Amino acid sequence: MTARNKPEDTWLLDAEVQYKIEKVKGRWEVSLLFIDTRDPTHILVQKVGDYQSQRLAEIYARNMQKTAAKDVRGTQKVNKDAYDTNSN
Repeated sequence: MTARNKPEDTWLLDAEVQYKIEKVKGRWEVSLLFIDTRDPTHILVQKVGDYQSQRLAEIYARNMQKTAAKDVRGTQKVNKDAYDTNSN
């Protein structure tokens, strides 16, 4: 049996959690995005469910986001300047 808590997964404890909703084959698929606050290029995307309506998917996504996040108030954010983007 493998260990549940791997040392390389400790970054998930301080990760910002966001959600993504996409329409796939007539259903709304909900995924959670775990973004490392120290290294924003380190991202984990985890599919958590699919629903028949967009509204149900949004309710579920918000609930799962609050449940998965260490900081339920949502104050743990990734610095948007950490991404090297060009708006041209």
